[in-house]
Amino acid sequence: MSREAGGSKDSQKHRRLHWSEFSRFAARIGHTLEAVTETEDWMLEFFVWFLVAGAMKPGTLANYRASLSVIQDAAGQDISHAMRSRALKLERRDRHGKHRARTPQEFSELLCAAEKLDDGVVHVIRLMRWLGLRMREALMCGRSLESWRDLILQGDRRLPVERGAKNGRPRRTEVLADHVEETLDAIDAALAFCRDRDFELITGCHDDLKSAKARLKSRFDQLPMRKELGSHSLRFTYAVDFGNAALDRGIPPVEVLTQLSDRLGHGPSRVKMILEVYCWQIRHRFPDKMRLPVDFTPLKKPDRTKPSSPATASASERMQPDKGDGRRRRWPARGRRAATHHAGSQRAHRLT
Repeated sequence: MSREAGGSKDSQKHRRLHWSEFSRFAARIGHTLEAVTETEDWMLEFFVWFLVAGAMKPGTLANYRASLSVIQDAAGQDISHAMRSRALKLERRDRHGKHRARTPQEFSELLCAAEKLDDGVVHVIRLMRWLGLRMREALMCGRSLESWRDLILQGDRRLPVERGAKNGRPRRTEVLADHVEETLDAIDAALAFCRDRDFELITGCHDDLKSAKARLKSRFDQLPMRKELGSHSLRFTYAVDFGNAALDRGIPPVEVLTQLSDRLGHGPSRVKMILEVYCWQIRHRFPDKMRLPVDFTPLKKPDRTKPSSPATASASERMQPDKGDGRRRRWPARGRRAATHHAGSQRAHRLT
Protein backbone atom coordinates (compact mmCIF):
# COMPACT_ATOMS: atom_id res chain seq x y z
CA MET A 1 0.00 0.00 0.00
CA SER A 2 2.83 2.38 0.81
CA ARG A 3 4.48 1.60 -2.50
CA GLU A 4 1.27 2.17 -4.45
CA ALA A 5 0.80 5.52 -2.67
CA GLY A 6 4.06 6.70 -4.26
CA GLY A 7 6.77 8.94 -2.88
CA SER A 8 10.48 8.38 -2.35
CA LYS A 9 11.84 5.10 -1.03
CA ASP A 10 12.59 6.76 2.31
CA SER A 11 8.99 7.99 2.56
CA GLN A 12 7.65 4.53 1.78
CA LYS A 13 9.92 2.97 4.39
CA HIS A 14 8.91 5.50 7.04
CA ARG A 15 5.21 4.86 6.36
CA ARG A 16 5.69 1.14 6.93
CA LEU A 17 7.64 1.73 10.14
CA HIS A 18 5.08 4.21 11.49
CA TRP A 19 2.12 1.94 10.76
CA SER A 20 3.96 -1.06 12.24
CA GLU A 21 4.50 0.93 15.42
CA PHE A 22 0.80 1.77 15.48
CA SER A 23 -0.18 -1.89 15.03
CA ARG A 24 2.05 -2.87 17.98
CA PHE A 25 0.36 -0.17 20.06
CA ALA A 26 -3.05 -1.54 19.09
CA ALA A 27 -1.95 -5.02 20.20
CA ARG A 28 -0.81 -3.63 23.54
CA ILE A 29 -4.31 -2.26 24.20
CA GLY A 30 -5.87 -5.59 23.25
CA HIS A 31 -6.73 -5.16 19.56
CA THR A 32 -4.55 -7.25 17.27
CA LEU A 33 -5.03 -6.06 13.69
CA GLU A 34 -5.14 -8.77 11.07
CA ALA A 35 -5.65 -6.25 8.25
CA VAL A 36 -5.32 -2.52 7.73
CA THR A 37 -9.06 -2.14 7.21
CA GLU A 38 -9.74 -3.29 10.79
CA THR A 39 -8.41 0.01 12.11
CA GLU A 40 -10.93 2.23 13.90
CA ASP A 41 -10.78 5.98 14.39
CA TRP A 42 -10.56 5.81 18.16
CA MET A 43 -7.45 3.60 17.93
CA LEU A 44 -5.71 6.21 15.80
CA GLU A 45 -6.69 9.01 18.17
CA PHE A 46 -5.45 7.02 21.18
CA PHE A 47 -2.16 6.39 19.38
CA VAL A 48 -1.73 10.12 18.67
CA TRP A 49 -2.25 11.01 22.33
CA PHE A 50 0.13 8.20 23.30
CA LEU A 51 2.82 9.86 21.16
CA VAL A 52 1.99 13.28 22.62
CA ALA A 53 2.36 11.87 26.14
CA GLY A 54 5.80 10.62 25.12
CA ALA A 55 6.89 14.22 24.42
CA MET A 56 7.11 13.72 20.66
CA LYS A 57 7.85 16.94 18.81
CA PRO A 58 5.01 18.43 16.72
CA GLY A 59 6.94 17.99 13.47
CA THR A 60 7.61 14.31 14.07
CA LEU A 61 4.02 13.79 15.19
CA ALA A 62 2.78 15.36 11.95
CA ASN A 63 4.91 12.89 9.99
CA TYR A 64 3.36 9.98 11.91
CA ARG A 65 -0.16 11.22 11.25
CA ALA A 66 0.59 11.72 7.57
CA SER A 67 1.94 8.17 7.28
CA LEU A 68 -1.14 6.67 8.91
CA SER A 69 -3.46 8.76 6.73
CA VAL A 70 -1.73 7.64 3.53
CA ILE A 71 -1.85 3.96 4.49
CA GLN A 72 -5.51 4.12 5.53
CA ASP A 73 -6.42 6.03 2.36
CA ALA A 74 -4.74 3.31 0.28
CA ALA A 75 -6.89 0.80 2.15
CA GLY A 76 -10.03 2.74 1.27
CA GLN A 77 -10.55 4.45 4.63
CA ASP A 78 -10.73 8.24 4.91
CA ILE A 79 -9.43 9.14 8.38
CA SER A 80 -8.69 12.80 7.70
CA HIS A 81 -11.55 13.85 9.99
CA ALA A 82 -10.08 11.82 12.88
CA MET A 83 -6.46 12.96 12.45
CA ARG A 84 -6.95 16.68 11.86
CA SER A 85 -4.77 18.92 14.02
CA ARG A 86 -7.55 21.38 14.75
CA ALA A 87 -9.96 18.66 15.83
CA LEU A 88 -7.38 17.13 18.17
CA LYS A 89 -6.14 20.58 19.30
CA LEU A 90 -2.52 19.60 18.68
CA GLU A 91 0.37 22.00 18.89
CA ARG A 92 1.38 23.29 15.47
CA ARG A 93 4.95 22.65 14.45
CA ASP A 94 7.27 25.60 14.03
CA ARG A 95 8.50 25.57 10.43
CA HIS A 96 10.75 28.59 10.79
CA GLY A 97 13.73 26.33 11.28
CA LYS A 98 17.25 27.39 12.12
CA HIS A 99 18.72 28.11 8.69
CA ARG A 100 19.54 31.47 7.15
CA ALA A 101 21.05 32.75 3.94
CA ARG A 102 24.83 32.92 3.70
CA THR A 103 26.64 36.18 3.11
CA PRO A 104 29.02 36.41 0.10
CA GLN A 105 31.96 36.26 2.52
CA GLU A 106 30.64 33.11 4.21
CA PHE A 107 30.05 31.46 0.84
CA SER A 108 33.62 32.26 -0.31
CA GLU A 109 35.04 30.83 2.90
CA LEU A 110 32.96 27.69 2.44
CA LEU A 111 34.30 27.17 -1.09
CA CYS A 112 37.89 27.66 0.09
CA ALA A 113 37.43 25.02 2.78
CA ALA A 114 35.75 22.61 0.33
CA GLU A 115 38.58 22.98 -2.21
CA LYS A 116 41.02 21.62 0.34
CA LEU A 117 38.76 18.64 1.02
CA ASP A 118 37.11 17.36 -2.19
CA ASP A 119 36.68 18.90 -5.65
CA GLY A 120 33.36 17.10 -6.16
CA VAL A 121 31.95 18.72 -3.04
CA VAL A 122 32.89 22.14 -4.42
CA HIS A 123 30.77 21.57 -7.51
CA VAL A 124 27.82 20.28 -5.48
CA ILE A 125 27.94 23.36 -3.23
CA ARG A 126 28.08 25.78 -6.17
CA LEU A 127 25.14 24.11 -7.92
CA MET A 128 23.06 24.12 -4.75
CA ARG A 129 23.74 27.78 -4.17
CA TRP A 130 23.19 29.16 -7.70
CA LEU A 131 20.24 26.93 -8.66
CA GLY A 132 18.54 26.36 -5.29
CA LEU A 133 18.93 22.58 -5.58
CA ARG A 134 18.39 20.12 -2.77
CA MET A 135 21.38 17.99 -1.82
CA ARG A 136 19.99 14.90 -3.57
CA GLU A 137 19.18 16.91 -6.71
CA ALA A 138 22.70 18.35 -6.90
CA LEU A 139 24.19 14.91 -6.29
CA MET A 140 22.30 13.35 -9.21
CA CYS A 141 22.29 16.21 -11.73
CA GLY A 142 25.44 15.15 -13.61
CA ARG A 143 23.64 13.94 -16.73
CA SER A 144 21.52 17.11 -16.86
CA LEU A 145 24.43 19.56 -16.84
CA GLU A 146 25.01 19.59 -20.60
CA SER A 147 21.34 20.27 -21.40
CA TRP A 148 21.26 22.99 -18.73
CA ARG A 149 24.26 24.69 -20.32
CA ASP A 150 22.65 24.57 -23.77
CA LEU A 151 19.41 26.08 -22.43
CA ILE A 152 21.26 28.96 -20.77
CA LEU A 153 23.27 29.67 -23.93
CA GLN A 154 19.98 29.77 -25.87
CA GLY A 155 18.66 32.40 -23.46
CA ASP A 156 16.32 30.14 -21.47
CA ARG A 157 16.66 30.62 -17.70
CA ARG A 158 14.17 27.89 -16.70
CA LEU A 159 16.01 24.59 -16.18
CA PRO A 160 14.24 21.23 -15.66
CA VAL A 161 15.24 19.26 -12.55
CA GLU A 162 14.40 15.68 -13.44
CA ARG A 163 16.79 13.61 -11.32
CA GLY A 164 16.60 13.39 -7.55
CA ALA A 165 13.51 15.59 -7.25
CA LYS A 166 11.54 15.16 -4.04
CA ASN A 167 8.86 12.46 -4.26
CA GLY A 168 9.83 11.96 -7.89
CA ARG A 169 8.09 15.19 -8.96
CA PRO A 170 10.07 16.88 -11.76
CA ARG A 171 10.27 20.64 -11.41
CA ARG A 172 11.87 23.64 -13.11
CA THR A 173 14.25 25.93 -11.30
CA GLU A 174 15.34 29.33 -12.58
CA VAL A 175 18.74 30.91 -13.08
CA LEU A 176 19.09 34.11 -11.08
CA ALA A 177 19.00 37.07 -13.48
CA ASP A 178 21.94 38.80 -11.79
CA HIS A 179 24.08 35.67 -11.59
CA VAL A 180 23.87 34.03 -15.01
CA GLU A 181 27.65 34.05 -15.50
CA GLU A 182 28.33 32.50 -12.09
CA THR A 183 25.71 29.82 -12.75
CA LEU A 184 27.07 29.01 -16.20
CA ASP A 185 30.61 28.85 -14.85
CA ALA A 186 29.50 26.45 -12.08
CA ILE A 187 27.74 24.20 -14.61
CA ASP A 188 30.74 24.18 -16.99
CA ALA A 189 33.18 23.33 -14.20
CA ALA A 190 30.95 20.55 -12.84
CA LEU A 191 30.48 19.10 -16.33
CA ALA A 192 34.22 19.08 -17.02
CA PHE A 193 34.80 17.37 -13.66
CA CYS A 194 32.24 14.57 -13.96
CA ARG A 195 32.37 13.86 -17.71
CA ASP A 196 35.09 11.22 -17.24
CA ARG A 197 33.54 9.93 -14.00
CA ASP A 198 30.34 8.56 -15.50
CA PHE A 199 28.72 11.95 -14.74
CA GLU A 200 29.01 11.40 -10.96
CA LEU A 201 30.07 14.36 -8.84
CA ILE A 202 30.45 12.20 -5.72
CA THR A 203 31.27 8.48 -5.78
CA GLY A 204 30.64 6.34 -2.71
CA CYS A 205 32.55 3.30 -1.52
CA HIS A 206 29.91 0.90 -2.87
CA ASP A 207 29.41 2.73 -6.17
CA ASP A 208 25.71 3.40 -5.54
CA LEU A 209 23.54 6.38 -4.69
CA LYS A 210 23.18 5.50 -1.00
CA SER A 211 26.92 5.37 -0.36
CA ALA A 212 27.47 8.53 -2.44
CA LYS A 213 24.91 10.38 -0.34
CA ALA A 214 26.57 9.15 2.87
CA ARG A 215 29.96 10.29 1.60
CA LEU A 216 28.62 13.74 0.74
CA LYS A 217 27.02 14.10 4.17
CA SER A 218 30.26 13.15 5.86
CA ARG A 219 32.08 15.77 3.79
CA PHE A 220 29.53 18.40 4.78
CA ASP A 221 30.11 17.51 8.44
CA GLN A 222 33.81 18.28 7.97
CA LEU A 223 33.02 21.72 6.59
CA PRO A 224 31.55 24.75 8.35
CA MET A 225 28.03 23.56 7.42
CA ARG A 226 26.24 23.08 10.69
CA LYS A 227 23.17 24.44 12.46
CA GLU A 228 22.00 27.71 10.87
CA LEU A 229 24.63 27.37 8.13
CA GLY A 230 23.84 23.76 7.22
CA SER A 231 23.61 22.57 3.64
CA HIS A 232 20.01 23.83 3.41
CA SER A 233 21.28 27.38 3.95
CA LEU A 234 22.40 27.34 0.31
CA ARG A 235 18.75 27.07 -0.78
CA PHE A 236 17.93 29.90 1.63
CA THR A 237 20.61 32.02 -0.06
CA TYR A 238 19.08 31.31 -3.47
CA ALA A 239 15.59 32.14 -2.16
CA VAL A 240 16.67 35.48 -0.66
CA ASP A 241 18.48 36.49 -3.86
CA PHE A 242 15.49 35.48 -5.98
CA GLY A 243 13.04 37.37 -3.76
CA ASN A 244 15.12 40.55 -3.64
CA ALA A 245 15.65 40.57 -7.40
CA ALA A 246 11.97 39.96 -8.15
CA LEU A 247 10.83 42.70 -5.75
CA ASP A 248 13.35 45.12 -7.26
CA ARG A 249 11.81 44.49 -10.70
CA GLY A 250 8.40 45.55 -9.37
CA ILE A 251 6.74 42.13 -9.33
CA PRO A 252 3.79 42.02 -6.87
CA PRO A 253 4.78 40.43 -3.53
CA VAL A 254 2.26 37.57 -3.76
CA GLU A 255 3.45 36.75 -7.26
CA VAL A 256 7.06 36.75 -6.01
CA LEU A 257 6.20 34.19 -3.35
CA THR A 258 4.24 32.06 -5.83
CA GLN A 259 7.15 32.01 -8.29
CA LEU A 260 9.69 31.24 -5.58
CA SER A 261 7.59 28.40 -4.23
CA ASP A 262 7.46 26.93 -7.73
CA ARG A 263 11.22 27.36 -8.32
CA LEU A 264 12.05 25.65 -5.03
CA GLY A 265 9.81 22.70 -5.87
CA HIS A 266 7.10 23.30 -3.26
CA GLY A 267 4.26 24.11 -5.65
CA PRO A 268 2.11 27.27 -5.83
CA SER A 269 0.09 26.45 -2.68
CA ARG A 270 2.97 26.81 -0.18
CA VAL A 271 3.41 30.57 -0.43
CA LYS A 272 2.71 31.16 3.25
CA MET A 273 5.44 28.70 4.24
CA ILE A 274 7.84 30.31 1.75
CA LEU A 275 7.24 33.71 3.32
CA GLU A 276 7.66 32.52 6.91
CA VAL A 277 10.58 30.13 6.33
CA TYR A 278 12.72 30.96 3.31
CA CYS A 279 12.05 34.70 3.26
CA TRP A 280 12.10 35.45 6.96
CA GLN A 281 15.25 37.57 6.56
CA ILE A 282 13.56 39.84 4.01
CA ARG A 283 10.11 39.75 5.62
CA HIS A 284 10.26 43.53 6.01
CA ARG A 285 10.08 43.92 2.23
CA PHE A 286 6.65 42.32 2.10
CA PRO A 287 3.44 43.95 3.34
CA ASP A 288 2.41 43.14 6.89
CA LYS A 289 -1.01 41.94 5.74
CA MET A 290 -1.31 40.07 2.47
CA ARG A 291 -4.15 37.96 1.13
CA LEU A 292 -2.23 34.83 0.25
CA PRO A 293 -3.89 32.06 -1.80
CA VAL A 294 -4.13 29.78 1.22
CA ASP A 295 -5.95 32.51 3.17
CA PHE A 296 -9.08 32.45 1.02
CA THR A 297 -9.11 28.88 -0.33
CA PRO A 298 -12.12 27.17 1.31
CA LEU A 299 -11.53 23.90 3.11
CA LYS A 300 -13.24 21.09 1.26
CA LYS A 301 -15.34 19.03 3.62
CA PRO A 302 -15.87 15.34 2.80
CA ASP A 303 -19.36 14.48 1.59
CA ARG A 304 -20.67 11.90 4.05
CA THR A 305 -24.13 11.65 2.50
CA LYS A 306 -23.04 9.33 -0.30
CA PRO A 307 -23.06 5.68 0.78
CA SER A 308 -20.27 4.88 -1.65
CA SER A 309 -17.73 7.28 -0.09
CA PRO A 310 -14.64 5.57 1.42
CA ALA A 311 -15.36 6.98 4.88
CA THR A 312 -18.86 5.47 5.12
CA ALA A 313 -18.72 2.43 2.89
CA SER A 314 -18.93 -0.92 4.57
CA ALA A 315 -16.14 -3.48 4.40
CA SER A 316 -18.01 -5.51 1.76
CA GLU A 317 -18.55 -2.41 -0.37
CA ARG A 318 -14.90 -1.46 -0.21
CA MET A 319 -13.95 -4.86 -1.54
CA GLN A 320 -15.95 -4.25 -4.71
CA PRO A 321 -14.06 -2.78 -7.69
CA ASP A 322 -14.45 0.94 -8.18
CA LYS A 323 -16.49 2.01 -11.20
CA GLY A 324 -17.14 5.70 -10.82
CA ASP A 325 -14.73 7.33 -8.34
CA GLY A 326 -11.75 7.30 -10.68
CA ARG A 327 -9.49 5.27 -8.39
CA ARG A 328 -7.74 2.41 -10.10
CA ARG A 329 -7.36 -0.90 -8.31
CA ARG A 330 -5.07 -3.68 -9.34
CA TRP A 331 -6.68 -7.09 -9.64
CA PRO A 332 -4.50 -10.16 -10.10
CA ALA A 333 -4.56 -11.95 -13.44
CA ARG A 334 -5.55 -15.55 -13.68
CA GLY A 335 -3.14 -18.44 -13.41
CA ARG A 336 -0.62 -19.93 -11.06
CA ARG A 337 1.69 -16.92 -11.12
CA ALA A 338 -1.19 -14.59 -10.28
CA ALA A 339 -2.29 -16.79 -7.39
CA THR A 340 1.22 -16.64 -5.91
CA HIS A 341 1.34 -12.88 -6.34
CA HIS A 342 -2.12 -12.51 -4.79
CA ALA A 343 -1.10 -14.54 -1.73
CA GLY A 344 1.99 -12.38 -1.27
CA SER A 345 -0.11 -9.26 -1.58
CA GLN A 346 -2.54 -10.49 1.08
CA ARG A 347 0.36 -11.23 3.43
CA ALA A 348 1.84 -7.77 2.77
CA HIS A 349 -1.64 -6.29 3.30
CA ARG A 350 -1.75 -7.74 6.82
CA LEU A 351 1.81 -6.68 7.60
CA THR A 352 1.48 -3.28 5.80
